[in-house]
Amino acid sequence: LAIAGQEKKDSGSVSITGCFNKGADADHYVIKDDKTGKETIVTGDAALLARHANNHQVTITGTLAKEKDKDVLKASGLTMIAVCK
Repeated sequence: LAIAGQEKKDSGSVSITGCFNKGADADHYVIKDDKTGKETIVTGDAALLARHANNHQVTITGTLAKEKDKDVLKASGLTMIAVCK
């Protein structure tokens, strides 16, 4: 769904499926896309995200934006699939 050349705009609703873990600090989360291996920073409801940020395979839905030249997924929903292998 990513469209090159639209870094400044939100790209609408997207879903990423992959392994979800805590990032470098308390409110920082990262999902590693199952298909591409790309890591994306995830922000959103800490209570929802923290529960699954321990190597769970999830699908996270939200809006993708650029912050400091990095993709950031602002989560609006999360579906647990399994524990990552």
